[in-house]
Amino acid sequence: MAAVSAFTLCWVSALLAFSAWVFVLLLGRNRMFRGTVVEKANIYCMQTLPGNIDRWLRAGISDAFVHRAQALWLSLFGRRNPVFQVFAIALYLLGLAVFMTQAAPMIPNRYVHGWQWITITLTLTVNMGTYAIACWVDPGVVDAANVDHACSLFKPDGLLYFQGAVCRTCHLRKPARSKHCSACGHCVQMMDHHCMWLNNCIGLNNARWFLGFLVSFSAVCIYGSYIFATVLLELRHTRGLVHAMVRDEDSGELVPLSFKTSILYLLDENVLLAVLLVLLLILTPAIAIFSAYQMRIVSLGYTSNEETKWLNVADDIKDEVLFVVEQDGGKSEYAIVEKEVQPTDHRRKQLVTDLAQVKNAYDRGAWANLCFLMFPPVSNRPKKTHAN
Repeated sequence: MAAVSAFTLCWVSALLAFSAWVFVLLLGRNRMFRGTVVEKANIYCMQTLPGNIDRWLRAGISDAFVHRAQALWLSLFGRRNPVFQVFAIALYLLGLAVFMTQAAPMIPNRYVHGWQWITITLTLTVNMGTYAIACWVDPGVVDAANVDHACSLFKPDGLLYFQGAVCRTCHLRKPARSKHCSACGHCVQMMDHHCMWLNNCIGLNNARWFLGFLVSFSAVCIYGSYIFATVLLELRHTRGLVHAMVRDEDSGELVPLSFKTSILYLLDENVLLAVLLVLLLILTPAIAIFSAYQMRIVSLGYTSNEETKWLNVADDIKDEVLFVVEQDGGKSEYAIVEKEVQPTDHRRKQLVTDLAQVKNAYDRGAWANLCFLMFPPVSNRPKKTHAN
């Protein structure tokens, strides 16, 4: 049992490390973890560690090898590539295979009824379907053919986005709420972020499918954890462990096998089942938190990209440099007036002292925001015409 326990400790530790890495990668830069150890871990993994590795390589290895390592890092994390997408799909299919071989034969059981195969199949189908569509659908690429329509969807608010902005890379007019993705090499309408697990940007056209994938994947993790737990409980009955007796090492008397010991024994005996169960239990909180975060920002009418911009606005308010400036004709607009300029700036203006004073021009209300995400305006990408 000592060797088995050591093996179990190894794979559990590996799973914990992998899950922690995924958690830090997914949520490390989100506002809820700003200033916490999660954000610091993300910065270390994505910035500090690569920089340290680069210095170590340069100190002891040839420049040619360093350049190849940098190119590899850039291709993995700085350019669109299918590596993480293939890894995610392979891991998902492997988990599905473990489920079909280890758990499915024991459904139904005394805890799970046969009709639940309907909900199991439906949940998996929705999850895999939304993932595939989110990967495949054009997220809302801005090009010369549709840039005019893209610019008409959202008006610049004068705070996060400005009139007449031009993308320095695409050299096209930059629609409000869009962002240039360095990994994909183009601007995306209502850009949220680039997801390496989907090998695609999340934008105006596929945000609904991404959100559907997150919600359904949370359901898969929670439901899967429940199913696997019932399988373990069923195994306690089929293996005769419920009423099993063991000899106490101290007194030498027969005592009932404890519930904890029986579960640990079953986990040792069914390694694949145990690995998937532990992975689900660890990933469930991370995916559920990320899903809740995405639902929250949708309800508030902004994207992950815009959250960073709002954080910058909050910093400007804290630094006392954000003002509402009155213009001719009774109109007003936001303006950054640095402190050293403020004594000589004689425009009529009012200092913004709280973020609550700033209205999000793109917030329609929680329900309307969700409806807009689920039923976005059709991207106007004119068809090419051929001369007769």
